[in-house]
Amino acid sequence: MKRKVNLIFQLSLFCISLSGIAFKLSLSRNLSGALMQLSYYTLQTNLIVAIVALLNAVFSIRTTKSQITAGLLRIITGGSVLWITVTMTIYLILLSDHYRPRGQALFANNLLHYVTALLAIIFWLIFEEGKSYRFFYPSLWAVYPLSYAVVSVIRGAITGFFSYWFLDPAAAYPNGIGSYLNLFIFTLVVGLIFIATEYLMVFLNHLHLSGGRFANLFKNNNQI
Repeated sequence: MKRKVNLIFQLSLFCISLSGIAFKLSLSRNLSGALMQLSYYTLQTNLIVAIVALLNAVFSIRTTKSQITAGLLRIITGGSVLWITVTMTIYLILLSDHYRPRGQALFANNLLHYVTALLAIIFWLIFEEGKSYRFFYPSLWAVYPLSYAVVSVIRGAITGFFSYWFLDPAAAYPNGIGSYLNLFIFTLVVGLIFIATEYLMVFLNHLHLSGGRFANLFKNNNQI
């Protein structure tokens, strides 16, 4: 039963995250505008969540999988949950006052920043196998957001386009972060919080608060 419920939940997460992306891209006036949207961390993390959910759905059907496959799934699942949580948190704290969408844009915005993130967290708590995370996982999870920040700042310095105001060292607040020193301090603070959150996930997993106890709700005597 757990496998069937997992399949349904993962397919639901796949559809919801993909719907948010589709709604957002449909609001673009042209192809170049749609492609520009894909440069945002929000759409990228939602796309990652959709892909990971689909992979988890596919492998939930299979009765067995190799240790390498299982390990890779754990790494990308944990990473996707962490990255989409960052999306929700950063938007809530730093971006919600700068962007007030309406109508279809508001619907897409809520899917991308809140609904997908909350569902990913809930599904992780329910279905991720407890005591399965390794303490080197956080170093792998940090690669994507760090790379995104570095590439965004370099691209912005060359083109003048910054995905988010807090990555723009040239413009003063609220249009930018004001200086490279401010950018460094901001990156350092966010990085420390990010690292703490990474190890919190590993700690919760080792406490068996992800998967295990919650998954027992979906067990029966015939199939787990």
